Amino acid sequence: MGEVRAWGRTDVTALARAHPEWFATGDPRDDNALDGDLHVTVTLLGSGESYAAWLAVALAGDELHRRGRRTAVIRVPRRSPDDLPRPMAEEFAALLLAPEGVGPRPIHLQEPGGGETGPPAYLVVDQVPGQVRPRGSWTDELLVAHAGQLARLHTRQYAGHGAVTEISTGLVPRLSIVESGAASWEWWRRAHPEITALPEVSRLWDGVRRCFDEAEPAFAALTTFSLVHGDAAVPNILVSGGVPRYVDWEWACIGDPARDLGYLGGPVWADPWYLPLEPGRVDLLLDAYVDAAGPPRDRETLAVRRLAWLVHETFFVTLHLRRQEDRDRYGRAIARIEEGLTDLLVR
Repeated sequence: MGEVRAWGRTDVTALARAHPEWFATGDPRDDNALDGDLHVTVTLLGSGESYAAWLAVALAGDELHRRGRRTAVIRVPRRSPDDLPRPMAEEFAALLLAPEGVGPRPIHLQEPGGGETGPPAYLVVDQVPGQVRPRGSWTDELLVAHAGQLARLHTRQYAGHGAVTEISTGLVPRLSIVESGAASWEWWRRAHPEITALPEVSRLWDGVRRCFDEAEPAFAALTTFSLVHGDAAVPNILVSGGVPRYVDWEWACIGDPARDLGYLGGPVWADPWYLPLEPGRVDLLLDAYVDAAGPPRDRETLAVRRLAWLVHETFFVTLHLRRQEDRDRYGRAIARIEEGLTDLLVR
């Protein structure tokens, strides 16, 4: 396991000042000014379990000041790179592959250098405009726009699923939601048996497993895969001018497009991660996606897989939330998700 560097504002500021090329635009009127004294201000955008994200704003000289600020987002691991859920190189490769305007533009990847004297790891991307929209702001127009953006992301198709860095060598032609669910459950059962042994959890798991069994034929019929964001829940969708764009591509992979559609929400939901979507609005989302993506998208099997991914995501999220210390906040979310899963699955 590698060492974790404790990043502070001073560290990130010094790093950004040392790399004026991160703020280049390709316009000589802007970029010539970067050769002078670079003034950088740094603000912490937020901290998740794996990364802290810092917004660096650079101004250099009168010309650049008049023409506007330049920004970059510096994502630094909060745990050892060896302990990250996915390698940083996967996120960077996915951003290189994604269509322009769907997510941030990748700028620089610094992978771990090894040992205590090696360079620390970090990832630099440009800033995505917009704000996270609360559930009351998700109009039908925004649902349709979200479907269209996902269709753009999913345009290129592949004959298997797997890591973005293994497109040419390691994609797997078959995807099983039964196997995916069983693997996740087994991990939780080994790592946190005190959670999986809870009666309410094991009872829900029986319903979740039946859901996966029933959805398996739709997954067996899946023969083409796409680049997927992998965690297209509400907090990772920024909206500006009615256009949704996606941040935090840590879970991006070549996978099932229905996964990105499923993580938005539906009959199972909880603030601030998933939207409550009535059947008519789910139909609107799916119809808009199929219209934008075109054939060979199968609307019926897409709907089945979308719901299965929502169940997969929300059920295992409740296990994660049970480990958090803020019982009041997360307890309410667990209760809401489990109520939705019970209504949907328990017979």
